[in-house]
Amino acid sequence: MSDMKKNDPRYGSLSHGDEQQLFEMIKRGASRRDVLKYFMASGATLAASGVLFGSATKAFAETPKMGGRLIMAGDQHGPNDTLDPALFTSAVDYFRGRMYYGSLTRLTDELGYEPELAEEVLSNDDATEWTFKLRKGVEFHDGKSLTADDVIYTMNRHLGEESVSKAASLVTMVDRWEKVNDHEVKAVLNSPNADLPIALGTFHFKILQEGTTDFSTAVGTGPYKVKEFAPGVRTIGTRFENFWGEGGYLDELEHYGIGDSTSRLNAFLAGDVDAMVNLPPKAIDQVEGTDGKDIWSLQAGAYVNITPRLDMEQSSNQHMWQAMQLLQDRQRLLKGVLKGQGSLGNDQPINAAYFDHCPDIPQRELDPEKAKWHWEQSGIGSTPVPVVAAEVAPGAVEQCLFMQREGQKIGANFDVKKVTTDGYWGAVWLKEPICVASWNMRPTANIMMTLAFEGSAAWNETRWNNDNFNQLLVDVRGETDPDARRQKYCDLQTMIHEENGMSLPVHRNYVDAAASYVKGRSNVPLNNFGGAESPVTLWRDA
Repeated sequence: MSDMKKNDPRYGSLSHGDEQQLFEMIKRGASRRDVLKYFMASGATLAASGVLFGSATKAFAETPKMGGRLIMAGDQHGPNDTLDPALFTSAVDYFRGRMYYGSLTRLTDELGYEPELAEEVLSNDDATEWTFKLRKGVEFHDGKSLTADDVIYTMNRHLGEESVSKAASLVTMVDRWEKVNDHEVKAVLNSPNADLPIALGTFHFKILQEGTTDFSTAVGTGPYKVKEFAPGVRTIGTRFENFWGEGGYLDELEHYGIGDSTSRLNAFLAGDVDAMVNLPPKAIDQVEGTDGKDIWSLQAGAYVNITPRLDMEQSSNQHMWQAMQLLQDRQRLLKGVLKGQGSLGNDQPINAAYFDHCPDIPQRELDPEKAKWHWEQSGIGSTPVPVVAAEVAPGAVEQCLFMQREGQKIGANFDVKKVTTDGYWGAVWLKEPICVASWNMRPTANIMMTLAFEGSAAWNETRWNNDNFNQLLVDVRGETDPDARRQKYCDLQTMIHEENGMSLPVHRNYVDAAASYVKGRSNVPLNNFGGAESPVTLWRDA
């Protein structure tokens, strides 16, 4: 009954025996009448007995149940699917990583952090040294105990010029990791960073066992261990019985991608999958009107965009990408395509969902006349301009088609080439001169801009490189004056808005769908399926 008392303090007046009796009666399916009769015979009033029954029923319904199986459908998968956290790229990677691995810290619904494999996180006064005291008794899936050596090995994979980590730019300020003792490590920084514990709670910093080089499977500390992993097909995890924390309630958890949104929706409505990502906005009313089907929606700063490579001749024409930005029908995308599940984008990534959002940048709107002037200055004329698009998120393809339509009115010829999502992130993104992308929100503005806009970042899509921007991005991490901090973040966002070249017409909410019996859904607004945090807490209500 301790869980029930935690959910509802009204149980505090019951004796331990009465608590157990009430819990067992609800568990056996006793009716409200049966419960009222029992407690009234013990001297409780009718009103009090009714309150106890209602509260107990709700608490019991919210208590995780062990067992069962869930199938979660993502939208992107391909041959580059990986179990190496440093190389994670897509939402299916992030969800899979949460099944099998743990991190030093984990993110909260409010985008703060709390300890996970580290039970205590400490900083010096200027945030240039961070100490992580590790939990004792944490086991990897092969039975080995977690130690400082595992953490040091993992973190060193993200450091240095030879690192292949997709998130190396988030820890460039870390000079070195030091082992204090078997259950304590220290990060020594060359510049202040108050966001380090938050960054370490993001997708790429899952803790590996020391010496791991084979990623055909995963030997982690997560709630599930690998039963099957087939890149581009699916992964299946089974409960890890020695998981150190609360969670991992299912017997099995399966996850795979269905690239076509209509096929994914049909599989969900037919009951072939228990939950799906990126519910098509036009299907929201249909799902809400279907018994046993729920919407899983989170407001966020995620976005879709079009990215011209500024280091390629075909896509570096400044007047061309300025015209592309002015041809975006942002209002139509938000209202007509996303059905209001999002907000207007302004060609920079930090919207009002972030603490450090700058509201002073004028909103860029659809402006055919100004776009025509830029197009004429570009000298491109009617020459076809290839734009590669895939349904990597709601609105990703439509932003191109709307731009194509508006472009025809001013003599621009955008040749939109639609491709499949299978393998998109490995075969198209960061390779084609102009293509679409879809970005998840990150927990802070600095992390978002460092990951995608810092000059040397692996995921700098347009290859824009501004030395002033790069330095200011470092300087602001140690800024303690609120007015100076605000101005610096406005300067950073303005530089992206004016110089980066990408078109970012809309920010989107995460709108997924789940069967009503899928419980324990998380609400971290950084990715689909509750920020990809849900594998730990999901359970099935039989």
